[in-house]
Amino acid sequence: MINFEISTLVDRPIDEVFAFISNPLNMPKWQVMVAKVEQLIPGVIGIGSKFNVKAGMLGRAMEGVMEITDYEPPTKFGFTNRLGPIQMKAAVALKPVGTGTKITLNVQGNPDGLFKIAEGPMAQQIKIQMEANLEKLKSVLEAMI
Repeated sequence: MINFEISTLVDRPIDEVFAFISNPLNMPKWQVMVAKVEQLIPGVIGIGSKFNVKAGMLGRAMEGVMEITDYEPPTKFGFTNRLGPIQMKAAVALKPVGTGTKITLNVQGNPDGLFKIAEGPMAQQIKIQMEANLEKLKSVLEAMI
C-alpha cells in the first residue's frame, strides 16, 4: 500500500488556495504528470463531481476517472482517482498560518497487477513526484496577483 503525507506553507490566503487547489481543471498547471483534465458532467464542483484525467506515471500514459469525495471550503478537499492499475485517494487539508496557508496532502493507494510487485519503489517515486508538484503549486500560487 502507498501511504504518505507531505506539506508546504504558501504565502497566499486560505480562500485563494482552496479555490485553486479544489478545482481539478487547474491540475495540469501544477502537477507535472497530469496532461489534461475534463469535467465529465458540467456544473458546480463539489462532492460527486467526476473528471476524466490523462496523465503519465512511471513512464506510461494513463487515463482514469477522478471523483471528488470531500469538499469543505476553505479547509478540506479530497478525491479518488483510478489511473491505470493504481487506485489512489488524496486528502488535502488547508490551515491558515499568519497571512499564508499550510497545505497538507495525504496520499494513499493500492497498485494492482505488476505494479504491486514494485510497490515500495513505486511509492517512493510517487512521493518524490508529489513533493515536486507541491513545490510547483507553491510557486504558481505565490506568483498569482
